[in-house]
Formats: sequence, structure tokens, C-alpha cells
Amino acid sequence: MVDTRAEYVVVGAGSSGAAVAARLAARTSGKVLLLEAGAARDKDFWVKVPVGVAKILQNPDYVWMSNTSAQSTLVNQSIYMPMGKLPGGSSSVNGMIYVRGDPAEYDNWRSMGCAGWGYDDVLPYFRRLESAAFGEEKLRGRDGPISVQSLADNSDELTDAFVAACTQAGIPRNPDYNGAQYEGIGHLQLSTRNGRRCSTALGYLDGPLRRPNLELLTEARTTRILFDGKRAIGVEYLQGAQTHRALADKEVILSAGPIRSPQLLELSGVGNASALRKLGVSVVHDLPGVGENFLDHLQSRVTYACTKAITLNDILSSKVRTLAMGMRYILTRKGFMATPSATAHANVQTALEPGRAGVKIQVHHLSGADRYANTKGFGLDPFPGFAIGFFQLRPASRGSIHITSTDPSADPVINPNYLAEETDRSHMLEALRLVRKVMSQDAIKPYVDRETRPGPAVTDDAGLLEYVKTSGQTSWHPIGTCKMGVDDRAVVTPDLRVRGLEALRVVDSSIMPTMPSSNTNVASIMIGEKGADLILTPR
Repeated sequence: MVDTRAEYVVVGAGSSGAAVAARLAARTSGKVLLLEAGAARDKDFWVKVPVGVAKILQNPDYVWMSNTSAQSTLVNQSIYMPMGKLPGGSSSVNGMIYVRGDPAEYDNWRSMGCAGWGYDDVLPYFRRLESAAFGEEKLRGRDGPISVQSLADNSDELTDAFVAACTQAGIPRNPDYNGAQYEGIGHLQLSTRNGRRCSTALGYLDGPLRRPNLELLTEARTTRILFDGKRAIGVEYLQGAQTHRALADKEVILSAGPIRSPQLLELSGVGNASALRKLGVSVVHDLPGVGENFLDHLQSRVTYACTKAITLNDILSSKVRTLAMGMRYILTRKGFMATPSATAHANVQTALEPGRAGVKIQVHHLSGADRYANTKGFGLDPFPGFAIGFFQLRPASRGSIHITSTDPSADPVINPNYLAEETDRSHMLEALRLVRKVMSQDAIKPYVDRETRPGPAVTDDAGLLEYVKTSGQTSWHPIGTCKMGVDDRAVVTPDLRVRGLEALRVVDSSIMPTMPSSNTNVASIMIGEKGADLILTPR
């Protein structure tokens, strides 16, 4: 066993971990050690090219290929839930959709007792992390490590028709949903730079932010946290077949994500004491909230046959068109290869929850059997097609993630408990009907040949809900399993310290107490930015 020492040991080089490690190294002279379980594949071609997301999400070289437990609420399906396993983490494999979230939800965090986490508190960190050449100066960052581009500069006729149809359906136009107003329809913003993915690996671990006192070790899988009494003193990790220890002079920081951070805590004896003892784990600290409060966005899609051969279905079925798409991308960094297939979205109020956006719908330039629900298989429709995806922004159903073995290589049991709450089922039905309302507008009609899934014959609540259950998949937005708060079920305090322990923090999306009403990657990076400030600020 070989030991190494650092001031700070950060576990996980993902969306939050890369940010917190880089900022710590920039502001301290001591060594910051960043451990990443995955290989250094963040510069691979299909990682850098936005459309490559479909390839890498089913490749174990790039992702943890996790699956949920059978979901009784989704006709007993097990849902595929990949998470990034490389520098940049899920920011290196996600759809790059750049959304901060609803400002009101951060204010809700503060009202729940999370002092310092209201929107005016976190806005400086959102601005610090981004480089956007558009939007209001006081609301948008101009020189941060994560480049942001708007697809308004790379639009197409189907996207423009969808945007127009949304406005005809009464949804307000919003050119910058990361600005003063969250609700409305607009072109997507992406975390891309010159048409290429801009992950936290690129933004924080390469280039001017990288400091010589930051050491990144890849293919280094952390297996447990080391304690001296109630104080974290380091971690144990595997690199190849050899076990090593990384000892922290100041703090250990878990940034392994909403699945691996609670897993590591439980493997190390931090969690529900009764459950851990049954597995033979020596209890360090009884903290029943570890692994609870699991939240995710369940999404479904309504698919359509298109009247024009302008979708990815057509391009990918033709070698000539695929070559033309590739040549356009090489020459201009634009076209479908510069997108994740989704190009515009709308955050919309619901009758169930007026006053705030409650559901999201977005256009995808392809159609086919749902790719990630195991009962649906893989493949595009053999005709021109597109899809309108939808999900509820603030799901109420909560699940859990827990270990069932002391083997660090064994996957924990992931139980999202999708659609367990009636309000979630009602919101999904309202979202599906909103999609149909938008698709009946004059602006989009010239592009619609027919609805192919669930099909126009399905109109009743029972039939539509059955479709949602059978077609539902993760949106890859799991959060909440090391919840921040001041209540008895909280795992970390508002300064991200693990309750009841010393020199140990969690800095990743698992600390979110509720869903920020959006895709979660940008909020995860913000947590890394703010986490560094909290760590370096004396009590």
C-alpha cells in the first residue's frame, strides 16, 4: 500500500468535483489531489462532438452503466441510468443543455433553512462559471471557464416552427431563460465552445485554470473514507489491482455524484446504523438521511412522422447525407452535429400549479423506440420523424439509493420511485396534453404527417398514463441523496459539512434538497464553485 498526502482530497472529477478542485488549487499553495474512477477519455472525438452523446451513453468506457430496481410504478421496468465515468463526469457525456433553473427554487432552499443558497446568493457563482456573449450584463458571465452558446445562432426550419407553435399556443417567448425570466419558449443554450462540448474537464482541468498544485489521478476508484474517530483523514482507493491511501491534512471532499457519494458514505460506516450493521459494516456515525430523498425527472416523448426529409432519421439513414452533415460541421461547426438533437424548449405553467413553470417540453430532431427504457429497444424510425419530450419540473416522488453489499464494486440499489405521487402523474398528463396542443397549431402543422406514439386514438387519462409509464425514462438528473438542510434527515449542513463529522464535506448534486426545476448540470457546477468558497472561508 502506497500513501500520498495532500491538503485536500477530492473524490470525483465531475461537474462539481473538477470545479471545486480547480478553485481550491488556485487559491491555496498546498496540494489538491483529485481522484477520478474513469479513464482520461474526455478528449475522445465522440465526447467532444455534441451529437456523439447517443454513442457514449451506452459505452462502459465512458459511463457507469447503472440500472434502477424494477419500478412498480412503471409496469415493473428497470430504467437504464448512465452516469459519467471520466474527467468532467456527466458534463462530458450529457446533452449539454445549459439551464440554471428557476430562481424561485433557490429562494425555496433558503426558506427551508439553507442560508446562503437563495438565488441572489448563488447568482455570482453562476456568473463566475460561465462565458456567454449574450444576455444582460448584470445577469450573465462573460469570462468564466464554461462557454455557453445559443442555438438561436444555429436554428433550422423545424425548430423555428416549434417555437412559433408554442407562442401560438399562448406560451410567452423567452430569448434567455437563464436571464431575468425563466418561463417561456426559446432556443436552447448549450455548454459548447465553437460547436464542441465544453465540459468541466475542458473548462477547469485544462487551460489557464489548471494549477501545478492540482494533481489528477485517473482510473483511481475510491473504495472508502478513512476516519480517526469522527474525523475524516483520507480515503482508500484502487488503481489497477493495487490499493492506495490518500491522506488529507485539511479535508476530504466527496464529489462522486448522487449515486456514488452516498454509496461511499455507507461503505465507510456513515448512514442508517441499523441497516449498516445488518450488512456487517462498522458504524462510524448514524445518519439516516444518507441515500434518501432521491429525485429525478422522468421524461416521456410524443413522436411524430414528419412531412419533410429534414430530421436526423433521414440523415443517419443515408451515407451521403451523413457525410454532408459531417462536412458542414467540419467547415462551420454548425448543423445537427453541433447539437444533442434537442434544439428548443419551453418552461410552462400548469393548471395544477399556476404562477410558476411546472412542466418542460422540448423538440428533438429524431424519433424512434425509446432508447433507454429496457422494454423498448434501440433504433430510429425508418421514416422522417421527430419527438417532443416532456417532464415535470418539480417532481414530488422521492426514492432512495442504498448499498446491499460491502463490495465497493457492487452497484447500490437505485429506487427512484417514479410517479409514486398523484401530483406527478397529473403533471405528466397535463404536459402530454400541452404537447398535443402545441402540435395542433398552424405554425407546426405543415411538418406533421401523423402522431406515431402514443397515437391519436389514445385520449383518455388511463391510456395516456399507461403510455407515460411504458415509455418513461430518466432525464439523467438524479439529485438529493445527501440532502442539505437543518432538519433531522439532512446529511450536510448549509456549509456542506457532513453532520456530526469533521473534515468531511459533500460537494455535488446530491446535496440539493429539491429539484431546481431544470436540468441539473449547471447547478452542479455552481455547487462546486460555491463549495470552494465555503471550504476556504473560516467558520
